[in-house]
Amino acid sequence: MKKFSSERFLEIFLWFVSLSMGLSLLLTLKDMIFEAKNEAFLALEIVLGIVIVLLPKLIAKIFKLYLPPVLYIFFALFIYGSVYLGTIYHFYSVVLYWDKGLHLLSGALLGGFSLAVAGALLDKTVIRRLSPLFLSLYSVAFAVFCGVLWEFYEFTCDSFGMNLQRYMQNGHLLLGRAALMDTMGDLIADFIGAVLFACFIYRQVKKNDSWLTTFFFHKL
Repeated sequence: MKKFSSERFLEIFLWFVSLSMGLSLLLTLKDMIFEAKNEAFLALEIVLGIVIVLLPKLIAKIFKLYLPPVLYIFFALFIYGSVYLGTIYHFYSVVLYWDKGLHLLSGALLGGFSLAVAGALLDKTVIRRLSPLFLSLYSVAFAVFCGVLWEFYEFTCDSFGMNLQRYMQNGHLLLGRAALMDTMGDLIADFIGAVLFACFIYRQVKKNDSWLTTFFFHKL
């Protein structure tokens, strides 16, 4: 019943995401055609957002793969919040701590993805012998490591004049602790999101060790 519920919720949420982004695309095209607004880049961003959200479902259908619904829900929420609401509708600048909320979500998303990676690399009997505490610690370590890699990416981009790590404000360089606030805040949010999901993993595996298989990709 739980599996059915999560898959049903995923279908409803994907319909909501597709319809809301599709409506935004139509309104953007209307402004371009009838009001001569130069919003071609905005339209492209919306199209890319729709493609990114639906691409995993398309790949799973083509290759007949089982797509873990909870993992897909986290992924769709993250893309909707970052690409659609964050970038297209500027929630990053309008909503306080929007970026940190997405890092919390990404910590949980990457924690779930760590289970999928374990399922792909390890024998299923080996995984079932692993303790819930080890699996929880592993998921936190995996998520935080990916968060660090993301900060490496932002740091590299900032070397070419960007400001992804918010080390500048109004064109002026920040100094000392102020320059570290965005990066450290992102990493702390990643960690908290990963720990919260790790607690959920611990509880679920304690109750039923076969629960892990709901995060494994496999052929249908």
